Amino acid sequence: MPGSWRTRLLMVALLVTIGPTWSQEQAPDPATSRRVARLELARSIRAFATATLAHGECQVARGRLQRRQADQAMAIALQELGISPAVLANPQVRKAAAMLENQLDEACQLTGLDAAAADKLVREEL
Repeated sequence: MPGSWRTRLLMVALLVTIGPTWSQEQAPDPATSRRVARLELARSIRAFATATLAHGECQVARGRLQRRQADQAMAIALQELGISPAVLANPQVRKAAAMLENQLDEACQLTGLDAAAADKLVREEL
């Protein structure tokens, strides 16, 4: 799949959140559907924040950005999507970002993680 590692992780997160489709006879209770949707949306937000944090930390580690610059860039990237930068402090996001950062190459691109591994990371850690 062409694109940056952020795009790949976001696509996997979105595919994970699609979930099953139901026919009219099998449709679950609307309240249950809303709860599931809310949980999946939260997981998608954490997945995007994880990718953002891993990329920012990689840029700092490689000396391409100063800490302050990376913090500002990450906050702006999240705010542009209506996500609070506070999600970067989430323990699940921090743990997953550290795991993901190990998969980034010298250019801070995700090259060693296939879709199945990304799906597993999202499902198990976020």
